[in-house]
Amino acid sequence: MKCYHDSSLTGTLDNERGSSAFSFAGYAIIAIVIIGAVLYFPWGDIGKQGQDQNFVSATKAMANKQWAEAVTLFGKSIQGNPDNISAYLGRSKANLMMGNMDKALEDANTAIQKKPTAQGYGQRAVIEKVQKKTEEAMKDFNEAVKLDPNFAWAYAQRADMHSRLKDQEKALKDINKALSVKPDFVDALRLRAWVHNRMGKCREASEDFARVEKLSPNDAWTMQDKAWFLLTCPDEKLQDSTEAMKLAKKALEMTNGKDGVVQETIAEAFFRQGDPLKAVEHQRKAIELGSQKCPDGSCLKEMQERLQKYEMAARNEVRTGYEIISLDSGS
Repeated sequence: MKCYHDSSLTGTLDNERGSSAFSFAGYAIIAIVIIGAVLYFPWGDIGKQGQDQNFVSATKAMANKQWAEAVTLFGKSIQGNPDNISAYLGRSKANLMMGNMDKALEDANTAIQKKPTAQGYGQRAVIEKVQKKTEEAMKDFNEAVKLDPNFAWAYAQRADMHSRLKDQEKALKDINKALSVKPDFVDALRLRAWVHNRMGKCREASEDFARVEKLSPNDAWTMQDKAWFLLTCPDEKLQDSTEAMKLAKKALEMTNGKDGVVQETIAEAFFRQGDPLKAVEHQRKAIELGSQKCPDGSCLKEMQERLQKYEMAARNEVRTGYEIISLDSGS
C-alpha cells in the first residue's frame, strides 16, 4: 500500500490533514469548528464573580449551544454588573461561535483591560488564531501560560499553532505540558496523536489513539480520526484500509452524512480500496459541506486537490489522438 504525496506541500498531503486541524475544518473562519471540535476552553475556571441569574442562564445556553441566547443573557448580566469579566468572556465566546469576530475580540479586549487574566489572554488568542493572526495569537497564548503555568487549554492551543507552523518539536513539548496538567484531556491526546503522526512516530500515535478510544468510545470524531490514521500513517505496516473503512462508515452513520471531514475520510478509504468513483462521490459531498463552513472557498484547496487525485484515478484512459487505420491505402 502506498502513501500518496503532493510535492506542492511540505510532507504528504494526506498526513498534513491530520484530523480536522489541517482540513477545511481547521482553516474555516466559522469558529465553532475550531473551538468546538479541537480544544475545550475551561469556562468553569473563569472568575466566580457576578454569577447572577442572567449569568447562570447564559452559561446554560452556552452548554446547549444556544449562542444568540447566550449573547443576550451575558449582555444583561453585564448591564447589571459592568465589571463582571466572566460575562464579557462568555459573550466573547458566544460571538466567536457565531462567527462575529469583531464583537468577540471587542469583549475579550474589554475583559483584559478591566482585569488581565490568563483566561482573558487565552480567549483573545484563540480569536486571533481563527483570524490567522499568528504572531498576535502566539504572544497572547504566551502571556496566558505565564499568568497561569497550569493552563492546559492554552498549552494545547499553542501546541496546535506550532504544529500548523511545522514545528512539531515545540508542539510536542507544549502538548506534553498540557497532558502533565490534565492527563485525561481527550482533545489534547488527539492532537498529540497527530503531532506524533506528522513526526513519523506512528507507534506513539497509535498508542495515543488507543487512549482516546478508551476515554471517548463510540464517538464519531474518534472513529474518523482513527480511520484517517489507518489510511495515511507513514508506517505502511500500520495501515489498514479494511478497518479504516469500517470506522469511517460508522462515523458517517453517526453524523448522518452531514460532516465534511467524515465524508472526506470515507472518500480516502474508498480510494485506498480501489474504488475511485466512490471516492469522487464522497469527496464532492465533503467539499459541498465544507463550502458551507467556508463561503469564500479559502479553506477548500486541500480538499479540491484530493478530488483531482480521485478523478484522475477514475478517468478512463482512451487514446484518440493518433491514427489506428493506416493512412496508406495500400494501392
